[in-house]
Amino acid sequence: MPVYLAEFEAEYRRLGPQSFARAYPWPVLVVAGIGGLLDGKSSRGGTMIAMSSDLLQATALAGRVFPVVKGRNSVPGPVTIGRTSDNDLAIPEYTISTRHCILALVDGEYRLTDLGATNGTFVNDLQLTPRKPCRLRGGETVRMGRFTLLFHLPREFGEFLRQRTPPEDQDQEDFGNTHKEVI
Repeated sequence: MPVYLAEFEAEYRRLGPQSFARAYPWPVLVVAGIGGLLDGKSSRGGTMIAMSSDLLQATALAGRVFPVVKGRNSVPGPVTIGRTSDNDLAIPEYTISTRHCILALVDGEYRLTDLGATNGTFVNDLQLTPRKPCRLRGGETVRMGRFTLLFHLPREFGEFLRQRTPPEDQDQEDFGNTHKEVI
């Protein structure tokens, strides 16, 4: 299964829209941004991002796509999201709580609930009240710890990939030289 956005783009090109939608019928969270630690020791008087080893490790998650699905041996219920591997969706990063939040499908709607995470959970820059569900419709930005993620419903994710994928007749070399935002 693809892990990073570029791999999903290649899979979308390979399968086409309909087959891709059948193969990947679940929502996803895409790592769209990573905040850094600020270091006020700039020689030019400005603020610089500190490139500590933990920030370098965190950048390995940039462009990562997390399918929002239950783990194979998980008990029924909402998808658990947190730092440790016993969650359905594990994001191994110290700014994310052990059990950060849950995402549940209730009456056909996705609902995100913060579980009292130390650094909170934000949807479109609004902090969630712990243990109070927030409805997600698709296209929201979700912030956990220092990560900004995009929540996509399956249909929206396919459209997102379509917009990022070059047409079949476009030369790949030309596509590689085209400036595109990462997310």
